[in-house]
Amino acid sequence: MSIPLLLLILLLQIVYAQEVCSKEEALSRFKEVLTKYYLWKDRVDGVEWGSLDEAITYLRKKGDRWTTITKLEEDRLWYSQAKMLGIGIRWDDDGQIRRVFRGSPAEKSGLKEGDIIISVNGVEDKGLWSQTIRSVPVGNIINMVVKRGENTINFRIIKGEFTVPPIEDVRVILLDHKRIGYIAMTNFTNPAVEEFKKALEFLNSQKVDALLLDLRNNGGGLISVAKAIADMLIRGEGVMFYLESRSGGPSIYEFKSGEPLFKKPILVFVNRWTASAAELLTTLLRTYAKAVVAGELTVGKYVGSNMYKLDSCGNVLRLVTFEMKLPNGRSITDDMGILPDCVIKANGDDGLSMAFDCLMQKVFQEPSVAQP
Repeated sequence: MSIPLLLLILLLQIVYAQEVCSKEEALSRFKEVLTKYYLWKDRVDGVEWGSLDEAITYLRKKGDRWTTITKLEEDRLWYSQAKMLGIGIRWDDDGQIRRVFRGSPAEKSGLKEGDIIISVNGVEDKGLWSQTIRSVPVGNIINMVVKRGENTINFRIIKGEFTVPPIEDVRVILLDHKRIGYIAMTNFTNPAVEEFKKALEFLNSQKVDALLLDLRNNGGGLISVAKAIADMLIRGEGVMFYLESRSGGPSIYEFKSGEPLFKKPILVFVNRWTASAAELLTTLLRTYAKAVVAGELTVGKYVGSNMYKLDSCGNVLRLVTFEMKLPNGRSITDDMGILPDCVIKANGDDGLSMAFDCLMQKVFQEPSVAQP
């Protein structure tokens, strides 16, 4: 009798879990949260959806590129430790892989930048790929079909954990008689604050004449981290920026008192994958530190998100709820992105060399010759 009783208990547990994490309840919670907090509520008034996938697809069609459903565990791991649970790629609106993270499952499987994704676990809708990857448990296989040149290739990638260091590179570049500090920053997770501080302290010890802050391919992160880094570089009085939402008053961020950690001229290097908190920091540096901006038009993500629990299974809604604004009421950017002072479309070392040229011309009013 003990075996049937055990099976009955297990079956009851399974049924209970299905009820607690039912798709219907999650969809109901989704609608409730949108009604209360969604920044663009007017876009969804009176609309009904039959599933969460259908709802997210609708928001994409209405111009919301950011609202998504994710896992609480994954978001906590990412923002607190700069660790990801996934495969380690970023793709553009055409499905082309623009970045493969070092040491990631994608790199180990052989995926390359430039590959064009056709499907993820059989899903061809680009707007659902991120959610599809998140729904797969760690250690399980994700099937991806990509086009590389004229060939179609099938990849079996094991979803796993990997680290994305916030500071990818710190060095001093000799440009004629100038010493230029260089910091390549990949994200705005919590570890970025201490790592950036150490990088600035190193560059100060090297007595650099200026800073080139490389935010290319930086998709952003936490507003608080962007503010902490801005505090190391700029000073002022009163309100630095604020967040405006539909519910409640604005969240105000004021200048920090005292001296900044770094006082030399700054150039911010961006591209069309620079987004969110990275765009916020770029605008703050341009506005308050007279930083020069070089590169391409950025993503144009002037809004931010909050997370809301959808069920007891760890699913959360990362919902667009606020807009980032300067004290004059102007958004930190618009849908078109931040327009650079020096337009640079070249990638790799060629693009970096052109950014140094821009710095020398705009800041020091002289041409540059890079020294190895």
